[in-house]
Amino acid sequence: MRMKIHLIEGLAGLGILFTLSSCGSMQDLSTVEKENTLPVVKGTSSLYRQAEIPLLQVDASAIYRQMLSYVTPVPESPSAPVTQTEQLTAYIDFPAGGVTVNPRYGNNRAELEKLRERLGRLSGFPAGRVQSIGLKGFASPDGNTKENERLSGSRVVQFKDYLVKQFGLPDNGLIQISWEGEDWAGLGRLLSSSDKKYKGQVLSILSETSDGDMLRKRIKALDKGSVYKDIEKTFFSKLRRMELSVTCESEGMQPSSSGMDFALLSSQYNSSPDKLGLNELLSLASLYRPGTEQYREVYELAAYRFPSCPEAQLNAAAASLSMGDSESARFFFQSVENDPRSWNNLGVLSLMDGDVPGALSYFRKFIPQNPRLARQNMELAKQLTGDNSVDR
Repeated sequence: MRMKIHLIEGLAGLGILFTLSSCGSMQDLSTVEKENTLPVVKGTSSLYRQAEIPLLQVDASAIYRQMLSYVTPVPESPSAPVTQTEQLTAYIDFPAGGVTVNPRYGNNRAELEKLRERLGRLSGFPAGRVQSIGLKGFASPDGNTKENERLSGSRVVQFKDYLVKQFGLPDNGLIQISWEGEDWAGLGRLLSSSDKKYKGQVLSILSETSDGDMLRKRIKALDKGSVYKDIEKTFFSKLRRMELSVTCESEGMQPSSSGMDFALLSSQYNSSPDKLGLNELLSLASLYRPGTEQYREVYELAAYRFPSCPEAQLNAAAASLSMGDSESARFFFQSVENDPRSWNNLGVLSLMDGDVPGALSYFRKFIPQNPRLARQNMELAKQLTGDNSVDR
């Protein structure tokens, strides 16, 4: 019995085709049927019989996965706390001339609930250590400039008092407040990204003066007041807002995973993944086998939330490649492409892109990190491309 192996050209369509024939005969590949089965030659002797042998296909992605490398992160010291800063915006409705925060007024109930939910995602808020809260109030440019200045200042003070009472925060200067009054600059940004026919006229007026009362007068004069009325209806509610910058510090976990309650950790991840610190995510990822969807999910979260952690970026990139997602891998490689630990996987990415010389260059650079894997991948690159010039 003889065996012949055909390597289909092209990385994306990589497959290994085994053709078996009895009594030394071999049928030409042109007779292969559409169902990906091989008919055995029918002869006149009773020794021959019709049989269908399925083709064995090996996906190229399986080859790429065995070429990848992963890094083992070293957990940070627990003395280094995790710091998070969240930028939030709350659109609070007030009655005309009013300054008190009323949860039952307008859309305030839904807006305040959304704010509470987002604050709750910060692992150090409010039970941990809140380092600072910056609070800035803005008013829409209706009415008159002096009154809007007074209202925005009074409203931000009242909103600060609301936060102190609702979350039990100390009223000792932790919350720093400021106010902008009329937000003409914000109106300009909203108009610039809109499709309003009059935006050119209004933006030209905004660039000529910073006097609020003069701006209001000139805009009201456009098209007999219809432009101002449309701006008031479309944009003013988006300008009346509170902007928060909340920075919290939460305790890091112990560097050793011994004695850790992984069941609790997994439960916390499923319910509130944003509350887990870097070390907790790295420890959780160790429960999963590299190349699985769970492994990728945890490392992607770690990479997005802690962009300064190179191990998170490296493993998130490797996990993306293992799933065939080259675009995500490219994103994670951006900050670690000069890290020698990334060169092997950058070689795999180049190979997936069809850049064989680039792949070989990365594999050669990776030799000092892992000679066996680097040379194995160079050999695989030679086999996949039929390039006999690849260094051994």
